[in-house]
Amino acid sequence: MANSITPIPGSLGARLIEAGIITTEQLAEALEIQKTSKNLIGTILTQLGYCTEDDIARMLAKKTGYKYVSINEIGVNVSVANLITPEMALRNNILPLYQEGKTVYVAMKNPNDIITIDNLHLMTNLEICPVVVPDMELAAAIENFANMNSTLDNFDEDDDSASDSDVSEEYSIDDKPAVQLVNQVINNAIKAGASDIHIEPLEKYLRVRFRIDGVLQEIMQNSIKLFPSVVSRVKVLGGMDIAEKRVPQDGRATVRFEDRTLDIRIATMPTVFGEKIVLRLLERSQGVVQLKDLHFSPRQFDRFSNAIHMPYGFLLVTGPTGSGKSTTLYATLDEISSDDKNTITLEDPVERRMSGINQVQMNNRAGMTFAAALRSVLRSDPDIVMVGEIRDAETAKIAIEASLTGHMVLSTLHTNDAPSAVTRLDEMGVQPFLTASSLVGVLAQRLVRKLCPKCKEEYEISREDIKKIIPDFDSYGYDGDSFKLYKANGCITCNNTGYKGREAVFEFLTVTEEMKRLILDRATVSEVKALACSQGMHTLKDEGIFKVMEGRTSLEELMRVIV
Repeated sequence: MANSITPIPGSLGARLIEAGIITTEQLAEALEIQKTSKNLIGTILTQLGYCTEDDIARMLAKKTGYKYVSINEIGVNVSVANLITPEMALRNNILPLYQEGKTVYVAMKNPNDIITIDNLHLMTNLEICPVVVPDMELAAAIENFANMNSTLDNFDEDDDSASDSDVSEEYSIDDKPAVQLVNQVINNAIKAGASDIHIEPLEKYLRVRFRIDGVLQEIMQNSIKLFPSVVSRVKVLGGMDIAEKRVPQDGRATVRFEDRTLDIRIATMPTVFGEKIVLRLLERSQGVVQLKDLHFSPRQFDRFSNAIHMPYGFLLVTGPTGSGKSTTLYATLDEISSDDKNTITLEDPVERRMSGINQVQMNNRAGMTFAAALRSVLRSDPDIVMVGEIRDAETAKIAIEASLTGHMVLSTLHTNDAPSAVTRLDEMGVQPFLTASSLVGVLAQRLVRKLCPKCKEEYEISREDIKKIIPDFDSYGYDGDSFKLYKANGCITCNNTGYKGREAVFEFLTVTEEMKRLILDRATVSEVKALACSQGMHTLKDEGIFKVMEGRTSLEELMRVIV
């Protein structure tokens, strides 16, 4: 029988059993699976959930006699890692970590791979000492190493991305280092999941930063002497005027990377040390997020769902730049659009292509403003209209009038919270009776970073200590004298930030009959908020605290984004 095996003394399985980490039956099950699998026994035990990668690594270190290390704790010496190529690291699952004298310590998935050890010795003329690390840490470290040293063969400009630019052969040859640097920066930004790239000239060096999960992180520094050719290369990529350095410029480019197509919006701005460059990366091929994947709390989702499924009305999504408003609107359109409805969007720019929807690109130079386009759209028999942004009173009035004539109109507005949107429309010159008659709801949102699941650390905090951070904590209805929360720690997987990915925090204001009367009376923001909360609205702060108590984000992140 499978469960009557006798583990080989000294084997990994035997050591795990001796340590009380797994049982004989669990090892037997893993060995049975291994008969039809190419995976190592440790990998199978981890996949079955019987032990952790850290357990496997520590026991493997004892079995082989090699040193156990954590890459999260000691890091990677880049100059030592560069003793090998990214291809070799990926092919053999190895990475040199650090050097002591004539000995290089190399993380290896299989520390008994004598052939690889001999090859490394011949390549480097140094002594090779394998070390054992958890598989997940090794995989993340190798991926980061490969990303930062990746070749540029996978990066390709779209055929028409610089078709209007006059690029001489002399320029291409003389500035080849700048071309390679720009391509590699974009390459690495795409792999890192960055939304923006900042290339900045400082007094003594060139700095490159990526915005990842909403936070800027410095990626590299380079010689300031390279900066003029870098600026020229980016301008060529975006079809901009290379000679003009005194005024801001905007450009666009399309690039293909592996099987992905990305649109890049480029902006330059003169500073005291030269032109600062910002590149916004927009993935054209990225699918539309589903409404159910936006992490609405059930108490918010039902109210929002009821509003968007109304036959007509005006619905606003508010929040600062980069808070995910467009993503929410696309998900909403995907939810309410159908073949029997004519859906038209007015956008600047069109960030994601959606099938079955008529998307219109604004062009201010040609007179195609939101207001002008909206007038035209209303003559095109629409059922649902999405206006990218309410920028002026004229657009706001036309959008509201459209909703009053039987259309569902969705749009965005820049306000700090949902109640502020009501008064903002009044300040823009929209008559209160129009707002009260058309507005069905306002959704305010923010994006908070999610704690990295690999390294988040549990801790206990007293009610009194929470109240020092959030003075009105008692009003949110959480019982107990102490609470178990999580904080950011940092590991190789999350680039030592402690966070991986983001999710939205929402606040939805429903326009009820009582709310309409307040709007007609030109009530203050505080009066609108008080009524909304009494009718069941959960504020951004309330929802943020809820996510902290669930362990999805940290108190520090809540304070940074919301409180």
